[in-house]
Amino acid sequence: MTVQVWVGEIPEHPQEREAIVALARGLARLDELYLILASFTVGGQAVDLAIFKPNGGFVIELKHCDGRVIGGVNGRWRVIDANGEEHLINPDRRNPYNQVISYFYRLSNFLNQHRRNLFSRHRAASVDFRTSKRLVVISPSIHPDSEVILDWKVDLKGLDELPTYLVTATSSEISLTEDELLGIPQLLRCEPWHDVNLLVGEGGLVEEGWPTPEEAALIAEEEEIPQPAAEETPEAGALPRPAPRPWAIWMRRTALLLAVLLLVGVVAGFFSGTWERIWAGLQPTPTPTPTLSPTPIVLPTIPPAGDQTPVPLVYYVDQSVTRESAFANGEVEVTLRRVEFLPSRITFYWALVNRGTRSVRLPLDDVNISVRDNVGNEYRVDPELSLPQRVLVAWPKERVEGFCVVPRPVSPDAITMVASVNGEPFEGKPVVWLLNIPGRE
Repeated sequence: MTVQVWVGEIPEHPQEREAIVALARGLARLDELYLILASFTVGGQAVDLAIFKPNGGFVIELKHCDGRVIGGVNGRWRVIDANGEEHLINPDRRNPYNQVISYFYRLSNFLNQHRRNLFSRHRAASVDFRTSKRLVVISPSIHPDSEVILDWKVDLKGLDELPTYLVTATSSEISLTEDELLGIPQLLRCEPWHDVNLLVGEGGLVEEGWPTPEEAALIAEEEEIPQPAAEETPEAGALPRPAPRPWAIWMRRTALLLAVLLLVGVVAGFFSGTWERIWAGLQPTPTPTPTLSPTPIVLPTIPPAGDQTPVPLVYYVDQSVTRESAFANGEVEVTLRRVEFLPSRITFYWALVNRGTRSVRLPLDDVNISVRDNVGNEYRVDPELSLPQRVLVAWPKERVEGFCVVPRPVSPDAITMVASVNGEPFEGKPVVWLLNIPGRE
């Protein structure tokens, strides 16, 4: 594993958690060891983000901004959104430039003062953490019309640019072994963020468009920072045409069955009525007995008190894992599309694409799918409530969808959850998805 995420505490805001996960996925493809330290405290100062690699240190102030960013060394920073509305960044605190400068001095001074805890006496004299870089990073990217003017002390980057920058940038007096690197988060009393480390480790997801080890080596050699590549648009017909959804197939089959039963009933009723009329013609006509027609009683109706069905909270995941599968004898893709939270249950919606030559399965049960939250609660999937029941099957070149249900609510103390596929359609280590719980900000 070439990237590890350590935290003083799990970041409070969903945008921060998503940005750290995206960054970790990108760095996971590189050969060097990178340590991401998030939401920790040093000398009474809370630090957003710091990253260390064998030959570099980076102190980062991370901001999520949807719109044009305007700011500088002094004064307030502003964001102007797509509607033209203006918002202040950190209205009650220092601007991002001054924040990252404060982080840098607290962290670099602390690490320099404790060099003897990390290195031998000879090594301690050759390492100076004051050569770490200082950055303000805008997530997910910097709006092209932004106007931010900074000095040499601080760099401005978009989150999409950051991995390439981390590959090329170095610190002149930082040279660390892996053991020395791993001593830094322990010195800062950080803990591994196991959910994210599992997510980006072997068997986890990899962010598309981030540099491969070969690309990173070439970038470092040329000392260039290229513009992010545009996302490729797949050619028409490259993927198999999606198969009908399970509920649509069920509706068509049910309609066909009802039509057949109706036709049989009409034919049977016609012949039955014909013989009854013939037999009635052979019998003597009985004297009719007058009968009283009962007066229908209309029961009063109680008006409904409104729709009592609660509206689910939805977290859209839409993350795919693609691997070669021995079960399918080819490539298989599994996507966790979304998760719906209700007071009585949690529903996970899946898509399965089979590009192999044999049929493949995704069992929708508590053995193959595990769910837990960040405070340690386990959530058991009930296979009887899944659709299709118990297992999702895809034939070669087919795409199918289904869902599984946890018949209990999410814990009020949880802010994140991890869902994992432990076996089919893949082999080896579990594949995991990390998701935020809506409304737990």
